[in-house]
Amino acid sequence: MNTLSISGKNWILKKYNQDEISFLKDNFFLDEITSKLLSIRKIKKEDIKSFLNPSIKNYLPNPNTLVDMEKATLRTVKSINIKDKIGIFGDYDVDGATSTALLGKYFTELKIPYETYIPDRKKEGYGPSIKSFKELINNGVKIIFTVDCGTLSFEAIEYAKDNNIDVIVLDHHQSEIKLPKAFSVINPNRLDDKSDLQYLCAAGVTFMFLVSLNRELRLNNWFILNKINEPNLIEYLDLVSLGTVCDVVPLIGLNRAIVKQGLKIIRGKKNLGLKTLLDICKIENNPSIYHLGFMIGPRINAGGRVGKCSHGA
Repeated sequence: MNTLSISGKNWILKKYNQDEISFLKDNFFLDEITSKLLSIRKIKKEDIKSFLNPSIKNYLPNPNTLVDMEKATLRTVKSINIKDKIGIFGDYDVDGATSTALLGKYFTELKIPYETYIPDRKKEGYGPSIKSFKELINNGVKIIFTVDCGTLSFEAIEYAKDNNIDVIVLDHHQSEIKLPKAFSVINPNRLDDKSDLQYLCAAGVTFMFLVSLNRELRLNNWFILNKINEPNLIEYLDLVSLGTVCDVVPLIGLNRAIVKQGLKIIRGKKNLGLKTLLDICKIENNPSIYHLGFMIGPRINAGGRVGKCSHGA
């Protein structure tokens, strides 16, 4: 169907089902445009409510559906129990920065020592290197997480293994058949992963890991025994939603629920870094996906382009 615009251009509209639009308007009290978009996107009638109002409760699967999740969780609990110093190696983009910040925020609440490492974009390039892992190990790190990278970091992970350091990979990039000799590789895009969560970014994968870890610590009464308040992971969704939007992954399924809830958390301005960025951008109320993707995200990315790669995290 073609229609003429005010400027004389032709609007080329995608096909939709008029009967379906009438049904949506009458049964879900939706306007014409929303009904057309739902029809065009071929959203099933039984999924309309959850699509328009996605909730974490309805979309969050058992984290252990991801390969290596349980194994990584138990290994991390072991390090937490003896207060090992933890290393977090992250990428220099927004997804890497938010993933790094998620782990850092969690370990801070648990009072577990940790150190982060973000590589220099120009000097070191993407992903872990022997040099970066050597620096972390020399600084007393006993276990290393790689976030938004690591799936193809064979040499660096081999070096860590030779030095008796376990590496846990939290990533979403496409893998090969052969994987590095990490203790765990949690990646929904592993060829042997059947979780159907391939659309998650690294921040989403990291959040899933924290859900699993938090649950395991709760089951072990760790919070009660250590007199530490259990972190409220819902409040972490501001960072997860930021990473999700800025990594331009599909806003479907769990991602929709993450961003929907995350925007609510962002509006509360509980994260000082995000609050400061919102103030600088003069976003006074109702931050949207546009603000995350085109105003906040580029400012976090900028650090990696001016030799201050760790500033974003």
